[in-house]
Amino acid sequence: MFARFFYSLFGALGGASFSQFPEYLAHYLQRLGGRIDQARVRVQEIEEDAAAKDMSVPDYIASFTASDPHSLEGERMRESFFDLADMEAAYSALSTAGTFERPLAFAQHFDSGLVSATIGDFAPAVPLTSEGLIYGGAGVLAGLLLCGGSRRLLRRRKTKQAAA
Repeated sequence: MFARFFYSLFGALGGASFSQFPEYLAHYLQRLGGRIDQARVRVQEIEEDAAAKDMSVPDYIASFTASDPHSLEGERMRESFFDLADMEAAYSALSTAGTFERPLAFAQHFDSGLVSATIGDFAPAVPLTSEGLIYGGAGVLAGLLLCGGSRRLLRRRKTKQAAA
């Protein structure tokens, strides 16, 4: 009787937890898209400033990095270009990945700051999409496996204690 209760509990908790991934990913992508928009504005400003000085962007950035009081700003400019490229690659990978590829793409492009910010505003939702149901089903299976595995460990421990 208790076993059935725990299997049901673990299955329900696993299903409810895993089914939130598609909704969480939608929030994550929305935040990532906002950061990309912001980075594009910054990169465009740098390009316009370089054009106004009749310089190439690499030369313009180098003029800042070579100047001691402005070297930090030059490094920030350079990072803006790299950050934009990284964020665009992450957005593309996450938005084009299939249902079963998304967790792997998410792990490959994991940004802890963005994850924390997204979790801070995330509200669980009822998954009514096929993707939500697939992840929910995977969560039920994971919960059942976790419950079954922990139950086996407890049995082995009791068997060893009884034999000793």
